[in-house]
Amino acid sequence: MTLTASQKTIRGLIAIAALFLFAIGAMGLVSYRLIDVNRWTIHTHSIIEDVKDSLSALQDVETGERGYVVTGQKDFLEPYEWGRDAAMRDLDKIEVLTRDNPAQQANIKKARELAQAKMDWAAQTIKEAVITPAPATVPMMTKGKQLMDEYRHQVALIMQNETDLLARRNEDLREAQVLLVVVTVVLSIVGIGLLIWIYRITSSAIEEEKKRSAQLDRLNVGLADEIEQRKMTELALKEATVKLSSSNTDLQQFAYVASHDLQEPLRAVSGFLTLIASKHKETLDEESAAWINHAVEGSLRMRALINDLLAYARVESKGKALTDTDCNESLTIAKKDLSVLLEETNAQLNVADLPHVMGEKGQLAQVFQNLIGNAIKFRSSERPVIDIDVVKQNGNWLFTMKDNGLGFDQEHAERIFVIFQRLQGREEHKGTGIGLALCKKIIERHGGTIWAQSEKGKGSTFSFTIPVIAGGDNGH
Repeated sequence: MTLTASQKTIRGLIAIAALFLFAIGAMGLVSYRLIDVNRWTIHTHSIIEDVKDSLSALQDVETGERGYVVTGQKDFLEPYEWGRDAAMRDLDKIEVLTRDNPAQQANIKKARELAQAKMDWAAQTIKEAVITPAPATVPMMTKGKQLMDEYRHQVALIMQNETDLLARRNEDLREAQVLLVVVTVVLSIVGIGLLIWIYRITSSAIEEEKKRSAQLDRLNVGLADEIEQRKMTELALKEATVKLSSSNTDLQQFAYVASHDLQEPLRAVSGFLTLIASKHKETLDEESAAWINHAVEGSLRMRALINDLLAYARVESKGKALTDTDCNESLTIAKKDLSVLLEETNAQLNVADLPHVMGEKGQLAQVFQNLIGNAIKFRSSERPVIDIDVVKQNGNWLFTMKDNGLGFDQEHAERIFVIFQRLQGREEHKGTGIGLALCKKIIERHGGTIWAQSEKGKGSTFSFTIPVIAGGDNGH
């Protein structure tokens, strides 16, 4: 049976109505998913902050206890008393927030037992100090430190679990956002296609059925109203986009201010500790000097970590536009920044002629600098030799960087690109554990991928791809 133009138009309108209802349902489901994931993300952040607060409160207990035992001044009992109440109060909040997580409930129960044991020991120490004023004995201090270390370990376990949950929830949030974009694009394409189809059928009906011109005019008026509505919707979307851009700008400003404000107290701490060490170097015992040195080193590590985190966060938001970039120039920048390290280690770089790519010169220089720096950092007893090569493969430039260093087990090949993941301890090799994660984020921004192949004791090969510039040979 052949359908008339009017019948086709009516069916098209029914299809649009069905699509509209489906769009409302789909957008509603995706929006609910976004809100739910965001709520759980905030929930996890709250737990992490409460865990940090409980640790800080128990540290106040320890500080007050030690201060009173050493000096006998009752002023030190004020943070001790406050810390006792705050530590348990924070644990109560955490217990309520994690009641849906049996594993965390068990961890929190253990933390509560350790916190109570620490506070009981502190109370006993203070009581003995009141009865017999004298400096605390080594066994007493050791026992208190042991309890505090155990509590820190338990807190770290709780925070690791919550951090893992947060990572998964952030991934869920990203997936929901991508789904929202996909649903919006698909529905827009289908809706526009239906509108074009109806417009053509309507135009044909005007030519074929002049007697129904009045009816077609009414239909055109309805279509005009719908088009106007879509224009209003597009305007609203543009306004939302502007607001989102403004929000991202505010977030970046916040990140800058936060990093600056976080580093100020770190500089103050390290500066004053250095002054104390300098002023009292004649009276400080070896252990106290070591404590001060550890504190200064910790603040310096924290400052480096903040800077690296800020660089990681700004790969996308602060990245310049990708342009025709000579990778040889980026490598030259990296070699200049590493010149002292290359000279000290007598490292040998064997570099092929590198191509032009669509990229950002500074970010690509950061990739080369991190990969070369890693090869030298994890070198063997032999002279470091690093071979950098590139070939064209499946529409991409395949860069390879091979070294003769220590290497690692291949089972860790994916883990090394995850932020904060380290295969060696900080005592063996310094670093924040962000370098390779930063490389991965930069390469993905350039439309490529990065991976590693290695065998322990036989060096490593890091490879990454960047698309070939369309319509050219990329200068290679």
